[in-house]
Amino acid sequence: MKKAQSKFTQAVIGAKGNMGRFLAQHLVALAPVIEIDADSSAAAWRKAWKADVIWLSIPREAIDSTFRGKKLNKNQLVVDICSVKSDVGRIIGESGATHLSLHPLHGPKVPLIGQRWAVIQTSSHGEQHPLGRVTLDFFRKQGVAFLPPVPHDQHDFMMGVTLSIPEVLTVVLDRVIGSYAKRSGKPVPSQEELMRWAVPASNAIFGAYVHIVNSTPEWLRYEIVKQAPHDVLGAIRDACRGIEELSLGDVEKEVAEQAQSVHQISPAEQDRIRRWINQWFVDSTKTFFKTAKESRVKPALNIQWMEKKEAIFPRSKKSLTVGIHGIDGCFTHEALLRFLEENGISEHRVAPKFLVTAENVLEAVTSGKTDLGIFAIANSGSGAYVSSMAPIAKHTFKVQAVMGMEIMQCLLAHKSVKSVDGIKEVFGHPQAVSQCKRTLEESYPRLKVVAGKDSDDTALCAKWIAEGILPRTTATLASQIAARRYGLNIISYNMHHDPFNTTTFLLVSRK
Repeated sequence: MKKAQSKFTQAVIGAKGNMGRFLAQHLVALAPVIEIDADSSAAAWRKAWKADVIWLSIPREAIDSTFRGKKLNKNQLVVDICSVKSDVGRIIGESGATHLSLHPLHGPKVPLIGQRWAVIQTSSHGEQHPLGRVTLDFFRKQGVAFLPPVPHDQHDFMMGVTLSIPEVLTVVLDRVIGSYAKRSGKPVPSQEELMRWAVPASNAIFGAYVHIVNSTPEWLRYEIVKQAPHDVLGAIRDACRGIEELSLGDVEKEVAEQAQSVHQISPAEQDRIRRWINQWFVDSTKTFFKTAKESRVKPALNIQWMEKKEAIFPRSKKSLTVGIHGIDGCFTHEALLRFLEENGISEHRVAPKFLVTAENVLEAVTSGKTDLGIFAIANSGSGAYVSSMAPIAKHTFKVQAVMGMEIMQCLLAHKSVKSVDGIKEVFGHPQAVSQCKRTLEESYPRLKVVAGKDSDDTALCAKWIAEGILPRTTATLASQIAARRYGLNIISYNMHHDPFNTTTFLLVSRK
């Protein structure tokens, strides 16, 4: 992200944590950032305490010791992003600084655009501080929506309902399922089994369980429960004692009251919830399909239409030249090989000509330089290949086959790079980047992502890394075949955010 040239400075305390890294990555576009953590030098800490804006991305219980004895001034703005706000205002107020209290409700794994943040009222009204207004305006421009300011006790109640209770309910769910399995004489099902068995409603519950455990560090989960006001654990115990006394008549009454309560929600909102849950169900089902296919090298191919095999590959010809949209190891090359395999045609019947672009492929076909050509026209997730549209309009040709092939995008790095920690940038074909955009944003937000030109074929990018044309700190998005062809390490499989990621190819000849 481009660094801003600003007259004020910022410090992020807790910069090594997930949220701290996320903040620092974005804040650098607003003003220079000093990144601080427990192991930072005394000089770095002194510099941080002099910053104009100090962000606290540390556990709630660490704020007391961090601010002990600190003397700041009202021109300095301290921004806390704690999940639990009790007593934070007093601690920061005693330091003399102005306090702005925010809570990013979506955490560090969701891109800023579309996030919602809570604003909590403080005695020093940090949202009115000049740098507070600058900060809030900056995040609004990044796509963040802010909830209306609320008192800290109302915020803590909100968080108790939306964070603390769901955290505790994961424990309750474990115990209920365990007890039910024991009564049924069955083994306790695994989380994977629960997800496989689930219908949309239960999928939402079990999916939420998995997401809660995966998305929040254990220390924060414990803090959210332990420091939640009004004793969340006590509330759960009271509720469980109440369940013990429920009769079947009470359950019937409760179910009727639930229906009445839900029916008060507007039809439009109910429809949104239903579509949201159904989509969640579809996405998780697709994910299981995708996971099952991770070990497969051979992608699925669906031949949507084709001329008679003998018309495309006449027996009289021993070998046909085929122009390919890409280079050796590209997805178009893989689609051709799969097409031959599905039709029982030997690879030796064709002589591939790697022509990189769709324009080159169609020019070679229409001029008679090759017998056939194959190129990509659209992807299920990223849409039409715009670079293929102009050549299609420009040239006259005959379509011999239309096929859709599953695209298995992988994050590839130089053979010396063993993990994502050795990567600074991802450079790839624009379609590959588009197909993996959501995964990159959610799983690897610190990586700089650069989309090349249409001529920067996926396999060509892999080749450039192998040959040192691209630096070793640069990764790319390409196939498992390209990884083997050019001796690269696969850092991550299934980078595409659409589990059924499919590209449509045309096999063409001269008309």
